[in-house]
Amino acid sequence: MEASQSIKSASSSKYSWRVFIPFGFLSGFLYASGFLAFAFLIPIQYVFRKENKKEGLLSMLVSLLIIAVISAIELSKMNWIELPMLLQTLILPALLLATIGAMNLLKGDAWVKIIAATVVLSILFAYIFSISLGTPEVQRSMADIIANLLSSSGIQDLDASTIEQSYVIPAVSIIIRLIGAASWLLLSGSWHIGNSLASSRSSKQEGETKKKAFVFNVPSWLLWPSILAWLALLCVLYGNISGIFAIIAWNASLAAACWYAFQGFSLISHFFQSRNMPRITSLLLVLLVILMFFEAKIRIAVAILAPMLGVSEVWLQYRIHKGA
Repeated sequence: MEASQSIKSASSSKYSWRVFIPFGFLSGFLYASGFLAFAFLIPIQYVFRKENKKEGLLSMLVSLLIIAVISAIELSKMNWIELPMLLQTLILPALLLATIGAMNLLKGDAWVKIIAATVVLSILFAYIFSISLGTPEVQRSMADIIANLLSSSGIQDLDASTIEQSYVIPAVSIIIRLIGAASWLLLSGSWHIGNSLASSRSSKQEGETKKKAFVFNVPSWLLWPSILAWLALLCVLYGNISGIFAIIAWNASLAAACWYAFQGFSLISHFFQSRNMPRITSLLLVLLVILMFFEAKIRIAVAILAPMLGVSEVWLQYRIHKGA
């Protein structure tokens, strides 16, 4: 028995590099791709769940190294290859990698860790964006760049000041308001998908094949903070409040709307699963996404009704088990 355990441990230590190096490379290239950067934490979480903390930390280092190399190459093409500039490009991925690592190293409830990490990231990102994109000088320079690009394309109807007031400033404001929701979606999505992929692979290796509905339950302790966040947003909207309070209200309320919207979609999945129609859920979600791209009223309806459906389960208890 002891001999078999020693052989197994020696084998796992010998071939551990086959796990953290490929998935670290995958994570780094996903982030460097730009349009797939939102998924770069999933391979890291997969390694943490599938292997252990050592391989997870090593995969993080490999990912950050790949990002640094690709960033250095891109900066050299633009003749911006300087150490301070390179370090600035690594702040965002380093913070995200450190966050997912801390979530795996610390013990505790998954929801508590994700919410705590979301709060920390929201504060850090809000500060970073406020001192970078939020300054008038940066916004003015962004407007000048856009104006030059438009003029070189033959479009000369908009000057830099108009672009700054009509497009740049509102866009920066929207980004700052969405930091909380984006951070929660990124962390919770990476956590859930990475763990699910690792668990599903283990189940296949053990010969287990079970089809389940999409199950998502918001813990009860998040109900009143969510309600307070929505009340704060109403005060901001009707009181024309600005500043730090408005930023906190927007971030907290949109994040709360996201997790209760997912609970609403989980209820829809449970409804069709209980009637032996699991494929209808996927078709319905795909149809909603398509309609949301073409119709603003559909977007507003989904943004309002999905969180309301999720919150309503707190009192109506649609499913057998107690949730929310």
